[in-house]
Amino acid sequence: MKNYARKWIIQRITAILLIPLSFWFIYHCLSFASMNYSQLFLFFKSIINSLLFLIMMISMLIHAKLGCETIVEDYVTSKSLKDISTLLINLIVYLSMIIISLAIVKIVLI
Repeated sequence: MKNYARKWIIQRITAILLIPLSFWFIYHCLSFASMNYSQLFLFFKSIINSLLFLIMMISMLIHAKLGCETIVEDYVTSKSLKDISTLLINLIVYLSMIIISLAIVKIVLI
């Protein structure tokens, strides 16, 4: 059984989280152009910056996952194609979450 109300609420929560986090990241991206590798590395070594970036990336992935699943559920008629699409979406999203989390942990712990 699919809980559409729960998905709808989660998608709205992630959208609300992404608004300030996107502005925060865009603001810092403007300064990235003038930074060298060491300065950029120190930016992401900061616990606060790394945590905000991780929250932004995970929120973005969850938001995208829910949106893609909604598109598949609404527009794909073949049950097997729907199942394969959902599996691929989940695989890509969860693998991306693991890779991003490991990369951030590695930067912070170095």
